[in-house]
This record gives sequence, structure tokens and C-alpha cells, in this order.
Amino acid sequence: MKHSYRIAEISFGRPHWDAAYEFEFNGSHFEVQRFSVNFSVDGVRRLIETLRNQVDAFALTSLPPVIKLEQKSYVHRQYLEIMGIPSPVPLCDGTGLREIANINSLVKNIESGKIQPEGGIFFPSAVFCAELEEYIRHRYRKSVYIGDAYSLLGVPWLIQPFPGLMTLSKLVLNVANFKDLRNNTPLAETKLQKMSRSSLAAQVENVQYVFCDLPFLLLFDSAATEFVRGKDLVIWSSHPLMEAEVKKYNPRSIINLFPENYRVHPYMNYSVLDATLRLVHNRTAPLSIEEWEQLMTEDTEIRQVARKYVMTRNTSTQAKISKGINVVKNKILSEKEPDFAFVIHALSHSDFMRVPGLSALKYMPKEWNDSFDKMASKVPPFVHGHVKHVISEESGKEINGIIYALPATPKVLKNTDPEVVYRKIEGICYDAANRGAKMIGLGAYTKIVGDQGITINQNSPIPVTTGNSLSASATLWALNDVVKKMRLLNQDPRTGMVDGMAMVIGATGSIGQVSAKLLSLVFKKLCLVAPRMNRLQELKETIQKMAPDCEITIATDANELAPQADVLVTATSAFDHKIVDVMLLKPGAVVCDCSRPLDFDIEDAKKRPDVLIIESGEVILPGPVEIDFDMGLPGKAVYACLAETALLTLEGQFEAFTMGRDIEWNKVKQIYRMARRHGVQLAAIQGHTGIITDKEIELTRQLALSKRNK
Repeated sequence: MKHSYRIAEISFGRPHWDAAYEFEFNGSHFEVQRFSVNFSVDGVRRLIETLRNQVDAFALTSLPPVIKLEQKSYVHRQYLEIMGIPSPVPLCDGTGLREIANINSLVKNIESGKIQPEGGIFFPSAVFCAELEEYIRHRYRKSVYIGDAYSLLGVPWLIQPFPGLMTLSKLVLNVANFKDLRNNTPLAETKLQKMSRSSLAAQVENVQYVFCDLPFLLLFDSAATEFVRGKDLVIWSSHPLMEAEVKKYNPRSIINLFPENYRVHPYMNYSVLDATLRLVHNRTAPLSIEEWEQLMTEDTEIRQVARKYVMTRNTSTQAKISKGINVVKNKILSEKEPDFAFVIHALSHSDFMRVPGLSALKYMPKEWNDSFDKMASKVPPFVHGHVKHVISEESGKEINGIIYALPATPKVLKNTDPEVVYRKIEGICYDAANRGAKMIGLGAYTKIVGDQGITINQNSPIPVTTGNSLSASATLWALNDVVKKMRLLNQDPRTGMVDGMAMVIGATGSIGQVSAKLLSLVFKKLCLVAPRMNRLQELKETIQKMAPDCEITIATDANELAPQADVLVTATSAFDHKIVDVMLLKPGAVVCDCSRPLDFDIEDAKKRPDVLIIESGEVILPGPVEIDFDMGLPGKAVYACLAETALLTLEGQFEAFTMGRDIEWNKVKQIYRMARRHGVQLAAIQGHTGIITDKEIELTRQLALSKRNK
């Protein structure tokens, strides 16, 4: 079947050329509608909230870029605000894809002689294309001219690379990233800038190339772009109306670095291409640099060149000294280097009472709790403990982990500037790497803050995973375990299929699709619920091919068929309304609430004691595991997200396995199989009030039978 997708392109910049367009790609049909918000974060938020159930992806263009200089990354606060907006469909901004593709195209253009850097290259704003500037600077240092002092500060100073350039750039970026983008561009042109136009144009008179993307160039008025006249303009956007506008500046030629094989429509840009490729390849989660690299670059020599400027940076002297100190310290203390690291934090005020020496907090007046929590959050992150002797049942390999703690509750973290949290976690990442850890996992709110791990992974010297794939797998694993213990459903001995109906609410979302595909292989009947009927129909046809024996129905209102469901999985983004009435549920129904925030609250659970509502499943790692701190879980149980980090380390698969809000069902299956191979076991089932015991399950079963017999 031919798929049809809808993409909303939201431009953070000025409202130019908003239009709708369509194109075909890889056998699928795409419809794109472009909107502009004139640098308004609230405008982006309103569009996402309005369109989130009408489109399959958002393509976000003209955002402030994430800029990397040496060991430090600079993320504009408005970028964090936008990428942190809740959305049930992917938010795609082309990060990673753009850098890889631009370097690839630049290398090819230089090799073919179309671009000859020896003629001189002017970057009006090098910080917005740092990977291109760095590549050329390392190879043609004397040919590089940088105009950031003019474009960002209004100073008519043309810079060539010099020893203090990075220090100056960092100073500029520290100031620039706190200002609204509207006031951080030539839109807010100063008198000094106007006076310095002719001076800047004269300074670049003998330069052959100008590297500047069209959206940024068009922020200048035509009188301010004399530096383009008679030059070869190198861009990386594709939009004929913008190019027509730029031609008024009289460049000698326009060279576009955007890959020709992906120019399937004249309006195509990297954000839309990001969304297109993710949808076509069913990759709703953000792709890692490695994955974009494999998709975009066939030439291994070019790949090796590009990787240096997109993925790595030189290790700082401080990092080298720190690593040396840790190596010596580990030898003196006879401590093994950790193989992996994991970040946790206090889930509530009561967690502080489990810290040695703080048990007296239980006597503190409750009205002081918030003040104490805020004060505790000022304490720097610290090593909280270790997970030792994790041994694979398959290979016998042993690994050890180090656990870092952020002394902050979710409430405090939520009200903290994401950049502050980012800096703390990035510091942990560098410390873990210096100690020898090969990857790091994020727990609880640390994987939710900002863009949910993406920026942290970009800034970390070791791969980062949120652990959400195994969390989803363990949740469905727990669901299967509970259904068996409830003993209310029969299983066909011939096919192994459960004689009952499973319902997935929010079925077209990433977690919903994962759940629906897996449940279709187990249940004889499956009901898919989501707002858009056309997307439900496409999902139904996809699942029907992989599970032909499953009877599938679709609905846009969960309440219609909820009374028939034996199992419900909710994976929605319903922030302001109930997606299903708990009073309509079938006695004995098992609900697996994967939504965040939860679709069912503790009051719902109290109303229906004959319905079992679970949140997640925790696991036990293989081996004679030693945990030298109180994680708040019974026995040797650990959070599934921590276990994912350990499993990937056992496997030697050091990559950003799970990133962002979306979870890919093939990765959920992959990590589950990995868990079973290495000997991970399901530990406990979590409900609204904590661990659900077998006794509570039996009580729920008896209440359900009693209601059914009335």
C-alpha cells in the first residue's frame, strides 16, 4: 500500500513564502504545509498543540543552531524551549543530517574543483556553520575570513583565524545565547552596523566565496549585503523564491550544498528531509550521527573525513589531567574502571531520607520540604554508588557500573532552566568518561528535560541512552506476567494466542505502534484507537500483514469499545482530558499506562479496585550483582532504563540506542531479546502506590469475578 504522510513545517523566522506543497519520495506521498511564527516560541507551541493530531511530523526550520566549539556546546535557550514542547509526533530540525550532508557535499565540490578555497572564503557568521568553517580552516587557514563580529555585534572587524579566536567566539556566544533570536540577528541592526557596511564590503573585495545560508542572509536588508556582490555564494537550503530574492544581491553564482539526490521538491530543506527520511524508514526517534552517516554517505573515505568535524573534538587539557588522576586513584584504591555509568535523582522528598545521615528529615515539618529540596538541588552531582558483578549468562562477560546522583526532585528539576540541568549532566558525562565508562544512561527526569537526551548525547564524550526501549519492553513484559497471574483469559493451546481483546489507545504514536504490533502477535483481537482514521487504517493494514490471524478493529473514541477490552495499553499525550472513562472498563481488565503524564491517576485506581492498573516493570540483572546504595527498589531490582545501559555495555554496542520521545518497535524487540540472552529477569510490577504483589493481584481477580457473576 502506498503511504501518505503529512508534515507541518514551522519556520521560527520571518513569515516569508508560507505555502503548501506535495512530493513523492520512495513510493510514499508527502503533503507539507509551511507556517512562520516570526521568532515566537509561543507561536511554535500553539501550532504544535493545534496540529499534533493532524500531522505525522513537525519540521522545524530557522531554529538557533546547536554550536560546538572545542569541548563546549552552546545551545540557545529558545532552541531548548522549542525542542522541549510535548508532541506525540517527531520534532525534526535536521540536526546531524545537515552537518553530515554539508561536509560530504563540500568535500565533493572541492575534489571536483567547483569550489577552490585558495580563492578566499568569507563566513558572515561562522558560528552558524561551524563544521564547514572548521573543515576549511584546518586545510586552508590563510583563506578563511570571518564576519561574526559584524553580523552578531555590529563591529566592522573582519577576522582571520588567530590563537585567541576560540576564546573570543565563546565570549560572543555566551552573550548571544541569552538574547531573543529576534534581537540577536541583523533584524536589530545598529547604527554602527549601517555605518560599517561599506568598510566590510571593501575588506572582502578580493574574496571569491561567501558561505552563508539563505534564511540567515535574508535577515540583512539588501543594502547590507554588498559583500555578496560578484562572489560565488555557497548555501545549503533549496527554495527558488529565496534564491530569486538573493539574486538581487548580484552574486556571481550560487552553489548549493544540499544533496542533489534528495532535492525531490524545490522547497525541500534539511528539516523537511529529516522528517521525510524518518517517516519513510519508520524511524520516529532522532537518528544518531552514526545512523545519519550510514544513510547519507556511501564513500568511506569521505565518511572518515566528515566524522572528524561532526562527531569529535580534541580532548581538553583539563580532561586529560582528570582522566590521569582517576587512573592513578583507581590503581591506589584497587578499584576497577567502570564500564558504564547511570544518572539518577531523588524521585520525591522522601528519597533524601534514604541517604545515610539524613534519616532525621522525617521529623522535619512538611512545610519545610520544598525549601529543603531547593537547597539540596544546589549541591553538585556526586557518585552515589556502584552496581558490580553484572555477568552475562551467554558470554560470561563481567561489567561494573558507576551511579551518579543529582540531589534534586522532579519538581525542582522541572522549574530549573534546562541549560543548568544540561551543564550538570554534561559534567557527569565527562567525569564518567574520564573514569573509563564507555557509555552512560539517563534515569527518570534527566531523560525528559529539554529535548530528552538528544542535546546531552551531542555534547557527551561517550554515547548516551535514555533506556526507554527496555522500559517499554519491560512494561509489556510485566503486562504479560500480570495477565497470566489474573487467570481470566484462556490461551489457545494450538496457536498460543490469547482468547481476548487488547486495546491500544494512542495506537499511531511511537509507543502505541510498538505495543500494537507486539500485542497483535499474542491476542486474537486487537482494537486500535487514535484521533485520525486514515492513519489508523494504514496501521491496521501494516499489522494485518505481520499478524494475519489477529482480528483488528479501529476507532477514534476509546469509550466505544473499552467495555470489551481485556487488556488496555494507553500511550497518549492527552494533557487536558480523560481518554477513557475508568467506570466503563471490564471487570478484571488489566491496564498498562505508558503515557506521561499518566492517563489514569490514583483516584481512578481507587474507583475500580476490580481493575488492575500498572505503570511499569523493573528487572534483575544477571550475575551475583552487588548494589552498594539504596535505589528504592526491593532486593536486587533495578530500573529497566539502567538495565538497558548495562545490556548495551555487555553487548559492546556503544551507541545512542534510545533517544528523544519516540521509541522504535524494532529496538524494543531487539533489547528484549538481548535481555533474555544475557539473563535479565523481570523483578517487580509497579502500580500507583508502589510494587503490586501477587496477593494484590489475586484480590483484584476475586473482585472482578464477583462483579462478573452479578
